[in-house]
Amino acid sequence: MTKGIIIVGYGTRTGNLTEIIEKQAARMRARGIGNVYTAYFRVSSPTIQEAVSRAVADGCNDILAIPYYIAEGRLTFEMIPAKLGLDTGSSRGTALVDGKEVRIRMASAFGSSPALTDILIDRIADNGGDMDTGILVLGHGSRDLTSSNEEIMTLNAKRLRAIGYRHVAHSFNEFVGPAIAEALKALAEEGVSRIIAVPLFIANGVHLGEEIPEQLGIPAYSEGGDIEIGGRKIQLVYTKPVEADPRLTDIIVAKAREFLGE
Repeated sequence: MTKGIIIVGYGTRTGNLTEIIEKQAARMRARGIGNVYTAYFRVSSPTIQEAVSRAVADGCNDILAIPYYIAEGRLTFEMIPAKLGLDTGSSRGTALVDGKEVRIRMASAFGSSPALTDILIDRIADNGGDMDTGILVLGHGSRDLTSSNEEIMTLNAKRLRAIGYRHVAHSFNEFVGPAIAEALKALAEEGVSRIIAVPLFIANGVHLGEEIPEQLGIPAYSEGGDIEIGGRKIQLVYTKPVEADPRLTDIIVAKAREFLGE
């Protein structure tokens, strides 16, 4: 069997997602992993179907798709597998691609990996945070009942508290609560004078650049500013998302090597 690996991102019209996915693919190739491709669920190119066809044209007949996603959900359980040619709800199987039978399987999202917590901690440290700083972990939120997005945000906030951070809240951009305004108010009521807002997102885009800053009360596409809550001024620092952190490289490389070593 000739094996191929496809890193799958969501896709975007704005932001740096394509740069992130391509960087991770280049790092995998630099580690000696061959037949590495990139693909996007929507908007960006190549599409998932195009990437699969390209891999098959290159001689691959056993493909691993690695979703570059924070959390599992309908996208990783159903929608991406469907575009790969798998049966609904299946993470592995065979598909007919350009007249050839190909084995295809899906890896998992980053999910509960401790690496995500470590990245958050480094974002906090890099922005001068300490155990008394207010920490706001930001997630997107989802109406998808199969999504683990809420669970992952809650888990990471819990881990930060367990380490010793005294003022930690989490909130979501939309669909579920607590809302960002509620979380900011809760931190302010704990008496913090400074808040570091850390987005547990993959990449920059409209959500991080415009929607969340509006709810935080800072300028669009900014790194923060002074906000007012309950008549009190609080400094808010807004960090970068996880992007192409090398620890995420290690995760996808480990998944690839496990697949290649079978």
